[in-house]
Amino acid sequence: MNPYFDSFVRWQMRKLKSMGKIVQDLRYTVYSPLDGQPCADHDRSSGEGVIPQEYTLIKMEVVSPFPPKMSVLEGKKVYLAAATLRPETMYGQTKCWAVPDGKYGSFEITLFNI
Repeated sequence: MNPYFDSFVRWQMRKLKSMGKIVQDLRYTVYSPLDGQPCADHDRSSGEGVIPQEYTLIKMEVVSPFPPKMSVLEGKKVYLAAATLRPETMYGQTKCWAVPDGKYGSFEITLFNI
């Protein structure tokens, strides 16, 4: 390692950071459950160029009476979170269709109810 070059690079990085050209921020990436770690584009043998898909969640309130399986939630505000890639098409949305025998989960969120 060349200490002069290393010193120059450190100086350059500090200078760029002080100018606001370098910031620490979030970066979304693909996670590999098989490897238990994030995997970059060049780490994958297939799926190169694939990036995480962004969805917009539309929160729709479920009104009483609840079905028997949801009776424990009576008295609480419950919402369905519908995911869409085109939020501009959701204005005036009044219904949300669900598969009667579908597998669903509920999650309690303290800040925004269920």
